Amino acid sequence: MTQINWIAALQQAASLEEMKNSGMTTIRIGVEGCSVRTARCFSPAEAEALVRRVHASGLRCEIVFNRLWMEEELAEMEMKLKQIQAWQPEGIVYMDPAVFMSAERLGLKDRLIYAPDTLMTNSRDIQEMLKLGVGRVVLAAEITLEEILSIARKTDGARLELQIHGRQVMAYSRRKLVSNYLQVIGKTIDDLYDRRELYLIEATRTGKMPILEEAEGTAVYMESTLCSLDQISQLAASGIGHFTFDSLFSCDAELIDARKACGAVLEGADPAVVKEQLKQRWPDLNYGSGYYQQKTNLTKEDAA
Repeated sequence: MTQINWIAALQQAASLEEMKNSGMTTIRIGVEGCSVRTARCFSPAEAEALVRRVHASGLRCEIVFNRLWMEEELAEMEMKLKQIQAWQPEGIVYMDPAVFMSAERLGLKDRLIYAPDTLMTNSRDIQEMLKLGVGRVVLAAEITLEEILSIARKTDGARLELQIHGRQVMAYSRRKLVSNYLQVIGKTIDDLYDRRELYLIEATRTGKMPILEEAEGTAVYMESTLCSLDQISQLAASGIGHFTFDSLFSCDAELIDARKACGAVLEGADPAVVKEQLKQRWPDLNYGSGYYQQKTNLTKEDAA
């Protein structure tokens, strides 16, 4: 079995020791002005100190650098990337191709983690990205377990990443959709940016889908929190090397419980029993299986 890298998006520095004890091997850090849709954005000074602290604890560290950059921001982007390079993180998560070009010039290409949300749905696209020299590619959320396992067989699984826990992004726009809507209906909300209790309800459904507006854009999330305990044994045996836990709509303690739960299942515990225990501890998170068994539509893997 491939040695797995267990990745946690960090909210509180005080959680580091418990993260490590739970079995997490990598801490992912958001940085103000560089990151979107991440558990927490630290100031550059805080992030630099936190990277040192993570390394001192014996864990790997990755920086979230996943915002989109406009033409007039490219010089700023490269300056920030150089600053992050000096911190010596093991990985840099990105989705804007301009970041790839700058990272290539800076000698950072092999540390890049390509995370373009919905785009990586077939093995050929992934193979091409890996040929370009990025260190890792993140699979799209909108593919089934069968499709995930098929892609893992056809690519270098050690360079694949999959989110296995937390809310999954359904849609993202650079537009400030909530602000625009409030303007149309003549209402305002104080401190709108980064409010995590807002949600949408579709006319034909009852589930609440979180919507998050930040300065850089707006994201809509699935109504349920992805929980992969029923699938973790197959996923761990697939050769995929990197599994991510996201806490944007939960907390560090919940991620720690989820990581321990995965460990228990891989050691032989009944997934149904462990999942029920997790549900009892976190009853408001509405755990679900995401798209694992829910084929959305024709993917590029089908058409290949």
